[in-house]
Amino acid sequence: MENNKRIPYIEEAYRLFAPYNISLPLTVCDCGNCITEKEQKLLITTPLRELSRDLIETYISAMFDNEDKAIVELRYFLPRMLELLSVGETLYIDEGFSLSRCHFERTHIWKEGEIAFMERFAKAFFEEVLEGECPHPYSTAEDWLVCFGLSGLPIAPLLDTWLQQAGKVKALYDFQELLTYSLHPIGIVFKHSYFKDKRPDLNEQITTWLTAPQTQRTFLQATEDLLLSDVVLEEEVVFALETLYNQLRQLSEE
Repeated sequence: MENNKRIPYIEEAYRLFAPYNISLPLTVCDCGNCITEKEQKLLITTPLRELSRDLIETYISAMFDNEDKAIVELRYFLPRMLELLSVGETLYIDEGFSLSRCHFERTHIWKEGEIAFMERFAKAFFEEVLEGECPHPYSTAEDWLVCFGLSGLPIAPLLDTWLQQAGKVKALYDFQELLTYSLHPIGIVFKHSYFKDKRPDLNEQITTWLTAPQTQRTFLQATEDLLLSDVVLEEEVVFALETLYNQLRQLSEE
């Protein structure tokens, strides 16, 4: 996935979080299995831009994110984490690509400017996902809603962006995937297990967005326009768009 638009954001992150540093002991599990003393020393001594995905992933899985001190330490690693995500490296995927450990909702830890930067980064990242090649099984819009939603950032700007980009092939393809695979079988109810366990309010927010007449009309019109256009589409994409069109038409008649 191309990430040229994200490069300025990555460099801004390195500048913004440059004042932070870390020292031993880190706020991590000290059983010796989750993360070793050698790995902790490497995290401290290796230049930030040279830290490997595996080492960052080990740190994220071992950190005690229920303690504020761990989030304070995480600020040091965040630029490298964002850089890795931007080049397609997923970190600790079972927890929403690692950003769930950031807890941006803890505003007593994160500065206002840092939160504002992350909101801009999330929006730019999400826009680029919707502009990407389609289909892409490991980078759907829903994946990144989970990533940024579990991080504690607001997802309303991302949903607005999805609507604004509805004419893009990737945006429509991912919307069809969401309607087909991510809903409760009775009615339109978004039900993601990570949100259910940790942020049930986000399931409700996405359900409200999905059931909004504006959302359905926007995607229905965008689907029709693309199918009737001269744009050459892969067979798989055509099938997905035709399915989406029928799904939305059925919903509009209910």
